[in-house]
Amino acid sequence: MSNFFDLDAPLWAWLTEVADIMLISIYWWICSIPIITIGASTTSLFYVLGKKIRKEPVYVTKDYFTSFKDNFKQSIPISILLIIAWVSCILYFLLGLDGILTQNITGMMKVIIPLAIVFIFETIHISIYVCAVFSRFNMKTYTIFTTAFVLAHRHLLTTLINTLILYVGFMLFLKAPFLVLVMPGAVVGMMSFLIQKIFTKYIETQNESENILAKEQ
Repeated sequence: MSNFFDLDAPLWAWLTEVADIMLISIYWWICSIPIITIGASTTSLFYVLGKKIRKEPVYVTKDYFTSFKDNFKQSIPISILLIIAWVSCILYFLLGLDGILTQNITGMMKVIIPLAIVFIFETIHISIYVCAVFSRFNMKTYTIFTTAFVLAHRHLLTTLINTLILYVGFMLFLKAPFLVLVMPGAVVGMMSFLIQKIFTKYIETQNESENILAKEQ
């Protein structure tokens, strides 16, 4: 029984992780309420979970709000661009859905529906990578978006798996709304796990190149 009450026991470690995910999920919901801050709040989510995945020291509350504060100014234009893209997605989706339901898939609708599907998927993918890149690297806004675009298409398998994770998370939320308390952290945690592998590969490649150049000099 003594092992059960040991704070280093696997059960307690697992419960601690669940508590952390619940806490940062609540932070995310609260900080996303103004909508315009959703870029900073999602970036902070990726930042904290990225540190956890890399097994770095993490202080959930401190790290979350430090990231939120540090990235807030640059996150505003990023949030605006993403909001415009998502509003456009919703309008395209509603237009396409109306055409399908009314069976009016003629003329321009034959072009609009495929374009809407592509645009929606591109927005989802780029939004994920933008926040992930922003949480890890210090870049200009334009570079963040171009890097996110390249990574989303260069690592297509990871991109598709992340889309599946997002879809499954959304469907689970619809079936069990109480999961709202953990879903943001759980979904971003799984996506971040995959994306961190990509970041690690590029960072290691860059370090190797720098070491080679240093030796040559």
